[in-house]
Amino acid sequence: MERRELEVAVEEPCGPEEQLAIRIVGEPLPPLPLGWRIAIFIAGWALILIGVAGLVLPGLQGVLTILLGAALLSLDNELVYRGLRRALVRWPRAWQRVERFRARAHARLHRFRKH
Repeated sequence: MERRELEVAVEEPCGPEEQLAIRIVGEPLPPLPLGWRIAIFIAGWALILIGVAGLVLPGLQGVLTILLGAALLSLDNELVYRGLRRALVRWPRAWQRVERFRARAHARLHRFRKH
């Protein structure tokens, strides 16, 4: 497996010559079984659609649900992972939470596979 090393820079610096750079180094996650990938795809898109409805309906957290659906889809889709990383570059705490969620969810899904 290849080692993933990415650098992302924010275009609006904090100071006159400062730039916020986020460096992500880590091993890519091993692939999930096909059944889990299909379940993640369906659940992720369902959460995104519920989130879109939540943007206009009262009582639903639209943005949070969309973010959760995207985090779920990013378990299997590298394009969604990169888009989510790009969208959250200005909010490093949110990005760390997404990364922790991805690591825990991936580990749990692989544990179910072994049993």
